[in-house]
This record gives sequence, C-alpha cells and structure tokens, in this order.
Amino acid sequence: MKKYVILFLCIASFAAAQTPIKKWSGLLNGGGQRIEIILNLQQDSTNSLKSFWDIPIQKTKGLPSTKTEWDGDLLTIEIKQLGVTFTGRVTPDGQKMEAAWGQAGSRFPLMLEPYVEGKIWPVIVKPQTPKAPFPYISEDFVYQGVKTKLKYGATLTYPKDTLRHPLLILISGSGAQDRDETLFDHKPFAVIADYFTKNGFAVMRVDDRSIGKSNGIYAASTSADFALDVEEHLNYAKKLPQIDSTKMGLVGHSEGGLIAPMVAARNASVSFIVLMAAPGVDITELMAAQTELVLKSIRISNEAIQAYLPLYRQLMLEIKEAPSKYEAIEKATIVVQNWYANTDKALVKLTTNLSSESEIKTFVLPFVDALSSKWSKYFVSYRPAPVLEKVAVPVLAMNGANDIQVPAEMNLNGIKEALKAGKSKNFTIRGFAGLNHLFQKCKICNVGEYGHLETTIEPEVLDFMKEWLEKVLK
Repeated sequence: MKKYVILFLCIASFAAAQTPIKKWSGLLNGGGQRIEIILNLQQDSTNSLKSFWDIPIQKTKGLPSTKTEWDGDLLTIEIKQLGVTFTGRVTPDGQKMEAAWGQAGSRFPLMLEPYVEGKIWPVIVKPQTPKAPFPYISEDFVYQGVKTKLKYGATLTYPKDTLRHPLLILISGSGAQDRDETLFDHKPFAVIADYFTKNGFAVMRVDDRSIGKSNGIYAASTSADFALDVEEHLNYAKKLPQIDSTKMGLVGHSEGGLIAPMVAARNASVSFIVLMAAPGVDITELMAAQTELVLKSIRISNEAIQAYLPLYRQLMLEIKEAPSKYEAIEKATIVVQNWYANTDKALVKLTTNLSSESEIKTFVLPFVDALSSKWSKYFVSYRPAPVLEKVAVPVLAMNGANDIQVPAEMNLNGIKEALKAGKSKNFTIRGFAGLNHLFQKCKICNVGEYGHLETTIEPEVLDFMKEWLEKVLK
C-alpha cells in the first residue's frame, strides 16, 4: 500500500455524458497517508476506451490498465497483475466520481474530481493537535524491554508537580503506528495524552515495533506479541517516581482494545482498562460485518452484498485453517469457482469485479496474501469473549454508533455479555450517537472521511472517559 497505488476502477455515466471528463484526480487515503492519483481516460481509433494512471508522489506516469470496460452505468478499469479492485459512480452532475479501492476483500472510499493542473490539495487543520509549550512535562525517551529485549521509543507526559499520578498506557489499532497513532494528519493519542495530563494523569504512548524509535519486526508479530510489549511498558513505568503503581490502566483503540484485555486478564499491575472501538465478537464475524458496511457505504446493492458475504466468510475460514499458503490458494480457488458458477454474474461483477473464470486466480492471490501473514492468521482466529471473561478489573467499553470498521451494536453487546459472564463486577458500556471509528462526529461516516474532518476526538468522549476514571480511582 505504501509502495503502489493499485487500482480497479468502476465509473458510472462516462459514456452517457455529452462531453465526458477524460482526466480525474483525487486523494486515496491509505496506510495513514493521503496519496494523489490521476486517472486518464482515452478512446483509441476503434473507439475502445483505455485508461492510464499517474501517481505524482511515486513518480509514476502513464501506468496502463490491463482492462477498461464500460457496462451499463459502470466503467471498469483493471491493473490485473496488481490484484486490486476499485468501484464507484459519477454523481448526477458529472462533477464528482464516488469510488472505492478494493484489495483482498476490503474496500476503501475515494472521491475523484475533474483534474486541475497545479491544484494544491488543502490541508485540513486539526485544531486539537497539541502544540508546545505544554503546561506539563513531556519527556521523550528510549528504553529496552527486559523480556523482549526490544527497544521502545516512547513519550511520557505528567503534571508539573512532585506527586505520583495515575497512569494511562495507550495501545494503538491495527497496522504499524507511531506513538501518536497518526492517521490522515490526526494524532489521536497526542490528543488523549494532552487532555488527561492536563487533568492530573500521567500518560505513556509508545511507537509500535519497527516504527519511530522502536525496533523489532512488526510484520513478523501478532497481537500476542504486542501484548508482551504492553507488559514491558507496565513494568518500566511502575518504577518511575511520577507514577502511582497502584493506579495503572490501559487504553486500547481498535485492535488495541483487543490487546488490553489480554494483558489485564493476566497482569496484576493493571487496575482498569478502557476499550475504544474494540472487538467484542469473533473476528471472522467482525470482518464480515465490516465488509458489509463498507460495501453499503459505496452504494453496492444489498442483493449483491448478501450474495458476496457467504463467499467472504468461507474464504476466511478456508485460508485461516489451511496448513500452507499453497493449500490456501488451492482451496480458495475452488471456493470462488463454485460461487462464481452459482451466482448471478451481475452480482459477481459488482462485488469482485470478476468477468470470467479465467480471472479467479487474480482475485484469489491477493486475498490469500492478505490473510496468510502471521498477524492475520492470529487475528482472524481470535475470539475476544473467553479473554474478556477473565478480566476482573473495571472496564469502560465505548464505540461510535456510526463506526463501520468495528460496528458498535454487535461489538458492544459482545463485550457486555462476556463481562457479565466473567469476573469483572464493574463495567460500563457506552455508545456515542453520530460518531465514527475515530470518535469523530461524521457526515458520510466512511473511512475516507476521517482526514476531511477537523475534530480528532469529540470532547464529549474525553469528558466521559475522565468522569468514569475519576469514579473508578476514588
């Protein structure tokens, strides 16, 4: 994702327009970055449509598509060897193109507009991002873990006094993140640290493995390995003179909210945990629900989605249980072949972009690649409930009601039921109306909107966390 912009594009209404726009551009939000892409559409001497891509930041110009095909209200463009699919529609006024980039069964929104030479993309100001000088102490440092032997780059913030303070250790979501959990110019963990340090807490935030000042190999690690990192942070922090070692807790966002219970269930140093948009159901079901909501967000019909989801679930099951990547490819190929043969081809096209059986391998290979890593195998097989049942400390679980990555209702209910059946006698479950996965007040409420919003975290979320923590720590 960082090396290539890999695209399949479906564009509506191109041929229907009297003066079709032949050059489009937009920002692809991926891997926490915004990458400008430029789409060039051309007709050859036989009136066949062709397409080419420019990616300025990667110094790529004229990257040819392997297929450009207009069908009804969809114009499909493929770069087959890169194995990615991208779908979308031109708005009725013909001035915007609503699209989605897809890879390995997931899709990410993209909005394209008519290309303007020399256009400077506006930077959306993020007013909550803290700026020095701070009214508290902020120390950057590197320390070495005792058991992992890894080096961790971290920042500790704490009030300007000689007291010992309750500690929050922040745990980031999926993907290698820096200590601020930087996403699309937002710095959620810097915002959390700033808010709570101003309110009397110490906060420790740490670069993930292989990021920033931390070493290790992120790509060869799993959520269980990241839990070991968190325990190193706990052991290091509890020896510091600024920290009240009887009041140390974990705040985990997304996958971090899966890791926090793992640590709390076995480490007596943890006094409480806060779960922000955390998984509460088996990950296979979470990913299927996420896929459904993402497809809905790009206006794929419900009929097409319901035809695709059984395939998605079966592929995850076959790939995670396959003893080798070779066997995963073979089993996944058979699954897709059977599905293709028995599914309406219009619905197949909308969700997988497959036009013929000969293209099935092109669809299967990136899907298997994405789910065959050490991290993916562990993550997809994970069941949060048994671990949550072992957590005995107070728990606050929160989510935005409009989250399409970790759907709120099913996951908050899963967390609630597991905690009710388990050891924790003090837990609070809270959904926030109108908020997304990053706890922003959203309008479109898809992933592509994150970077276009000024707010990093809604103040009501931070205030609620503080009030809950003050009660727990009395």
